[in-house]
Amino acid sequence: MKRIKGLYKILVSHENLSRAIDEVNDSHHWKKGHKGNSCTAWVYETKEERIKELREIIEAGFVQKEPHVTQRYDASARKWRVVSEPVQWPDQYIHHALIQVLEPVMMRGMDHYCCGSIEKRGPLHAKRGIEKWLVHDRRGTRYELCGDVRHFYDSLTPETVMNRMRELVKDHRTLDLIWRVIKDGVMIGAYTSQWFANTVLQPMGMMIRQSGLCNHYVRYMDNLTILGSNKRNLHKLRRMIEVWLNEHDLKLKGDWQVFPVVYDDEKKRRHPKGRRPDAVGYKYGRGYTLPRKHNYYRIKRAVNRIRRKEKRGEPVSIRMANGTISRLGQMKHCNNCNLYRNIFKGDKVVRRLKKIVRRSQKEVITWSMFLEQRAIRKSLRQKDLPIAG
Repeated sequence: MKRIKGLYKILVSHENLSRAIDEVNDSHHWKKGHKGNSCTAWVYETKEERIKELREIIEAGFVQKEPHVTQRYDASARKWRVVSEPVQWPDQYIHHALIQVLEPVMMRGMDHYCCGSIEKRGPLHAKRGIEKWLVHDRRGTRYELCGDVRHFYDSLTPETVMNRMRELVKDHRTLDLIWRVIKDGVMIGAYTSQWFANTVLQPMGMMIRQSGLCNHYVRYMDNLTILGSNKRNLHKLRRMIEVWLNEHDLKLKGDWQVFPVVYDDEKKRRHPKGRRPDAVGYKYGRGYTLPRKHNYYRIKRAVNRIRRKEKRGEPVSIRMANGTISRLGQMKHCNNCNLYRNIFKGDKVVRRLKKIVRRSQKEVITWSMFLEQRAIRKSLRQKDLPIAG
């Protein structure tokens, strides 16, 4: 693949830096009665000056500040993760400006079913592909190989990322900025990490496609779901994947599995050791889809928690209402008639939750309203007049 050059001029251009500022600012929200994000407001009000300052920081040699490190529980993976959130100014703005330039380069040759942290390639994109294969290619989906990379982000070294980026980018100044961003490690929480992780695994996806040992393949970040018609070929492919990962200082997790897929037809025949494929939060049969048992129980517990609060006469918080509605959205994409009856039992919980959310949306203020209130408060302070509220 031909390497791309001339990216640095686009990186420090006025249009690219302005777009990066807008994207970071749009990711922060304000609500009535809250103080607001002073850094975002400062950058927005002095946008032209900040664009020049960002350009100067990049040209002088960007040095990352210490990130804000926290431990957060990932309920879907059921484990604690160390999240390193970069400082907003100037780190997050430079990260966005860098990825905006690299995104077209990294998307060249990206596998169609490489999902996760890519626009229009979320869990539903992978789900639709698996559903289609199970219905229309029964012979090619008799067996499944599933597995993931062990401690993917922790094991991904800066040298591995740079070796991959040198295969794509020829501009030495852009490569220098990439090194300055990742030299301390590929951290969970940085906007750049998800893109670099997908790019590093891209050659492995090409190897799987070109091996001819499987019929269908989908990857959601570091989770692999491979379907084929021959169990021995899937074992060969698994050994090839292990070799490739070892060459890049990575390792396949020890809980990988190769198993026969449940085969349902008009006579209801089933393989004695077969089971449904399990990926991106769903279990798949031939012609139907169900939520994973763990996700179903999480939805049921969330609804029961709200019922108990209402029974005690306690108000349901906006965060809880939003979270429950978000979980219930998963039920729209599967065969859920009996599951709905089991969860709600005729109770109109969703209607009450939507009323709470609509009420909270009225309190969200726009950029212009926030800046107008800020300017009024500033002028009143200068005149030494009392400030209402």
